Amino acid sequence: MRSARCIIFLLVSLVSCLPKPPAYPHRDFAAVTREAQAISDRLEAHVRQWLAGKAPAQIPAELLPKGLNTQQFKGFYLQRFEEIDPKKQWLVRPDKPIDFRSLRGSFPDPHATYLLQPVVFAPFGSRLMMEGEFPHCRFFDAQITPSFDPREYLYDKYAGKGEVGIVDADMEPLPGHSNPFLVGAKRNAAKRSYQLTFEMAIGDPTKLNPSHKAPHYRGKGNVRYGSGIQYQGPWGEPKSKGHGRGVWDTGELWIRYYAIDKGKDSLGGVPLPKLYYQLASGEKFYINYDVAHAYRELEKTMPARNMKPAEPAKYHGATIGWAKQFDIFLVIAQGLSIALYREKPKHKAYVRDLHLGVTGRGEDQPPPANYEVHATGCTYINYLVRGMSIGKGKVAVLTGKLPTYPKTRNGEPVMERAECRYWSITSYDSSFPFAKVPGCAMTSVMDDEVVTDADGRYVIVYSRREDRPRNARPENGVTWLEWGDIPTQSFTFRWMSVAPEWNMPIAPNEENLPWTKTSWSGKNLDRKLIYENNHNGFLGWYLPQMHYLTREDFETLGGKVKADQVPVWK
Repeated sequence: MRSARCIIFLLVSLVSCLPKPPAYPHRDFAAVTREAQAISDRLEAHVRQWLAGKAPAQIPAELLPKGLNTQQFKGFYLQRFEEIDPKKQWLVRPDKPIDFRSLRGSFPDPHATYLLQPVVFAPFGSRLMMEGEFPHCRFFDAQITPSFDPREYLYDKYAGKGEVGIVDADMEPLPGHSNPFLVGAKRNAAKRSYQLTFEMAIGDPTKLNPSHKAPHYRGKGNVRYGSGIQYQGPWGEPKSKGHGRGVWDTGELWIRYYAIDKGKDSLGGVPLPKLYYQLASGEKFYINYDVAHAYRELEKTMPARNMKPAEPAKYHGATIGWAKQFDIFLVIAQGLSIALYREKPKHKAYVRDLHLGVTGRGEDQPPPANYEVHATGCTYINYLVRGMSIGKGKVAVLTGKLPTYPKTRNGEPVMERAECRYWSITSYDSSFPFAKVPGCAMTSVMDDEVVTDADGRYVIVYSRREDRPRNARPENGVTWLEWGDIPTQSFTFRWMSVAPEWNMPIAPNEENLPWTKTSWSGKNLDRKLIYENNHNGFLGWYLPQMHYLTREDFETLGGKVKADQVPVWK
């Protein structure tokens, strides 16, 4: 669901003349806010006319935000409360093992089920209600596109402002019901229902949502402030470098179920939540659309391509560690600049200016535009990224140490504290700008799938099937993952904290690892924190170190492989 067009534009731009980034701000904030209010007023007038039986259920095209992707989302209509069917409200991306014959895109973690309502569209002053049951899983949250604030943009639903989250442990259950995510709570309680409220509002998300504060984003209560009307910024303009459909769009609602209990279905053993809107005067309704058409876009797959092995490029080499992800658009721009060996200070400054102009975000912006939280990312995950290639007869090895995590996957009866809530490493096809299905996950392993020693240290080996070392097996203390035939892949390391109950002092959050010091384009990049390929940085052994050696050299490590015995990559 990412925008391949803008990625290709970035590639062409970085190769050629580095065109001038869009100016920030794009337009006068007050004028943009007045336009947003006008969109809201027109929509509310139609809804009230329909409720009174004086207007059709179909939403006229002129009422939709000019910039919404109507090729993907079409056929909008109003529904009464009693007509709502949750099965026709959500785009569901279920947790599913990787299959090289049918790869799924959009950069998923295969250990999570994603529920997405990509078109939240309602007038200011109304609210979006969500009613459901707590799923049987390790983690659950709900994230709404933030209240309308034109200082920060949301371009094409994937670049820019991050959602406002409410995490499982902060949700109040309905009277007589239990929240199974609290420390010490009964995870398998039968009565487990909740109701969440998302107020549609104009204003600074950090002021309307006291919980929306770095680095933990925690706050009790079931109310969060969001908006179903969003501003896309300069790349929405016709004849711009972006899609050119228009500068307006709707909001989104994301639900994530991570590490679902074994024996439960992809929805964590509970029904889909029900959504409906409610006007300030109390009337209930819903705005729906052709979900089946949107599903067809979501469900596109492709088989893994058969490509020749390749040795790691210099920018994926022996000294390179990890960088933090502060925006998907920023990571793409940085990655392309690195791949083209444009790594001088002027190139980094260009990437910062481009990112600011397109999204309104940056390390020097006021909150929340300088937060780690970014569009489509999980509010409670810290993302680290790096790339890697594997040549013929070679293996890539990650060594490190796992933080502790709550044991939940076998239906354990009680939720416990730990050093993190969830941990995983997933690799993706790095040639995504030109792939039929961008962002295909190629390998993935989560915390309870990793073999560790008594100290929590691990050895994860990646190779093609024919290059698997004889000792790359669990009984030898090794976790092995099949790399497949895509030689160059990009890793995303997910570390989920829900502080303070599931957290540790050196967690890789934005307070410990700030934007300016840990993003590749940051003004004050401190390579020693996480950007060097060793266990000597801020995270110590908790930062995965990359090793690269032949299959035969790995086999010489013997029958019991120790993490501290794997040769350093030189």
